[in-house]
Amino acid sequence: MLKQSVELAVGADELGVNGAYVRVHHFARQAASPVPLLSAMAARTRRIEVGTGVIDLR
Repeated sequence: MLKQSVELAVGADELGVNGAYVRVHHFARQAASPVPLLSAMAARTRRIEVGTGVIDLR
């Protein structure tokens, strides 16, 4: 899921999409913290804006 999300952001950046936003999935351990995923997306893209769409309070 993490690799696919990064590749999706790379593809979106190549197409000229402006932003990619992720949300926290508390019950999926690999997506419980969006910051590492956003960092990987930002490292592989050039122009796209990355950020959190929704962060639920625990």
